[in-house]
Amino acid sequence: MRRNRWIGSLMIGVALISILWTQPWTIRAGVDEVQTWLPQQVLAAASYRADVRVDMKAHTVTGTLAVRFSPQDDKAYFHLYPNVFQERADLGGENWEQILGKQREPGSIQISEVRVDGASVPYKLQGSMDTLLAVPLLGKSSAKQTEVEMNFALQVPFNNGRLSYNDHAMWLGNWLPILAMKGADGWRLDPYASIGDPFFSEMANYHLRVQIEEGYQLASSGIESVAVVTQTRPQRQSIYELDAWNVRDFALVILDDSYRQESGKVGNVVVRTWSQEGDDPQVASHLHQVAMQSLAYYGNQFGRYPYQEYDVVKTGGFFGGMEYPSIVFIQDEYFSRTDQVADAIVAHETAHQWFYGLVGNDEVREAWVDESLTDYATMAYLQSVDPARARGYIQLRLAQSKTAETYAAKGLRVWQSVEQFPTWKSYTELVYGRGAAMWWALREGWGEDRLHELLRQYVLENQYGQAKGQELMERLSAEAGADATPFVDYWLKLRLEQKEAAEAWVNKGKHE
Repeated sequence: MRRNRWIGSLMIGVALISILWTQPWTIRAGVDEVQTWLPQQVLAAASYRADVRVDMKAHTVTGTLAVRFSPQDDKAYFHLYPNVFQERADLGGENWEQILGKQREPGSIQISEVRVDGASVPYKLQGSMDTLLAVPLLGKSSAKQTEVEMNFALQVPFNNGRLSYNDHAMWLGNWLPILAMKGADGWRLDPYASIGDPFFSEMANYHLRVQIEEGYQLASSGIESVAVVTQTRPQRQSIYELDAWNVRDFALVILDDSYRQESGKVGNVVVRTWSQEGDDPQVASHLHQVAMQSLAYYGNQFGRYPYQEYDVVKTGGFFGGMEYPSIVFIQDEYFSRTDQVADAIVAHETAHQWFYGLVGNDEVREAWVDESLTDYATMAYLQSVDPARARGYIQLRLAQSKTAETYAAKGLRVWQSVEQFPTWKSYTELVYGRGAAMWWALREGWGEDRLHELLRQYVLENQYGQAKGQELMERLSAEAGADATPFVDYWLKLRLEQKEAAEAWVNKGKHE
């Protein structure tokens, strides 16, 4: 992984409330007004309520979860992602080793006492690694909301992934049972793939009650600044009550007292960067400034960030950075150096707050949608701050795009499921490199202002929802006044013989 640190570092990328139908926020972005609804103004598909206790010594999280939603079938499915790390799982091979490392300890999540509207039901675990929980909903209908409750016990695994711990922190990504989605083609029960971010979820409201030992603190997808915190005696525990409205998931990091936060504001948004005692304070401060500046830049370009807080947290892991709603995990090594790699990672994960967070997409079948837009936005931000410093990153992505001929010969393309990529390298060079280079080519052909206006409208029309790749392509066709198929075929489907037709489409679009 260290052979190319650029590639290795950048792979990865509530209770229900009353609906307040007031006017949306309005700001100036370029020459047009961009409206962003506040999260609490939008009806969420589900509400999650969890009461959990964290044991940092045993590396466990135990508690109860209640989920209220409108049934779509006579059953519901919940993803149990932590079960992919259980002891009997076969996680060998280069791709899993990329995620987990060679030194690892298993983990899993145990479910018990599942109830539907208060009545116990005979649930089933499904999937090769019990990563799906099937709950019967006989007699229930979408006309009335149903509540599913369960007890759970999570043994946090030790590895280099999104769900792990070290001597000073525990980071919980994709840890809570979460409702599977059902679309026109049926239930989406995708397994936890070894490449990419194999997650796909709807917006929901979350209310968590988190009990941790004194001496620890937390950062989360919730709003810590208004959390209710209770100290208990003689147990010497702290209980946090946290809310997050209209988010796609709820991530949580428990931090010991070696952690320090630097805080600032971008408009009304509180931005916190969490580093540790002993880290170079200038490095931590620099990363904090990148987080704040990029948040402001993306808000101006693509639509205002509507949440109240944004946390950038130092964790372990292999991933460089990992995005979650209102919080991102940043690999610890980047708190010991200030260079364009670290800048790009923080800026990239911040851009995901728009492309994945505010506007969702199918990260399993169409990973290019959020990742290509996120990485283009990263390039644009770095270019706006310091073109000379940005040159290395931009040249990296453009160089990766030129590997398309090799991948095309193998039958690979950008627009395919994460499970179809044979290696992390192919996934990175195509989804990030080729995908971002496509948008950069359009920027050079049409100009930044015109491209960003198109992306602002994309965010405006899809905020809090799901967008599809086909929709983006139709938007390009409408903007150019000509069918964008040759452009898409060349860049995303690696039909390289379409190069001249793709360039002609861009040139035709200049004059519309």
